[in-house]
Amino acid sequence: MLLKFVLFLHITSAIFWVGGMLFISLVLAPFLMSLPTPAERSKVYQVVGKKYRRYGWTAIITLLITGPIILFQLYGVWPHAIFTSDLHGTPLGRALSIKLTFVLLLVISSLVHDFWLGPKARGSRKFSTIAKVFGRTNLLIAMIIVIFAVFLRAGGI
Repeated sequence: MLLKFVLFLHITSAIFWVGGMLFISLVLAPFLMSLPTPAERSKVYQVVGKKYRRYGWTAIITLLITGPIILFQLYGVWPHAIFTSDLHGTPLGRALSIKLTFVLLLVISSLVHDFWLGPKARGSRKFSTIAKVFGRTNLLIAMIIVIFAVFLRAGGI
């Protein structure tokens, strides 16, 4: 029963996080281009971004907590085992290593985007452009993580 609950939390959090990024990139950003001034666009981005950030980081933290539980419950892999060469020599270990590398990259990139670039983008065209690139890159990395999650579930690469 614990595994089912943890899987539910993990999958729901991943859906929320990736879905939120897709919504912002594919729906909100194009809509904002219809607003007449950069100041209006910036204001909407700031309001939506702050609101989403709270829920997005809740999802990230949930994923970081539930991931190791799922690894152990489904595959018998203890969290410390991800650092062993025995695991990395297996198809499952290779997929896991790549996925976790992208997870680490995404968490760091999201921290930079949400807490440094985002606030600086408010009054700067330069930082706004950089924040946009980071946001879209984060979406791409998140999609790669989903692909490797599928590989993991299918037995590795």
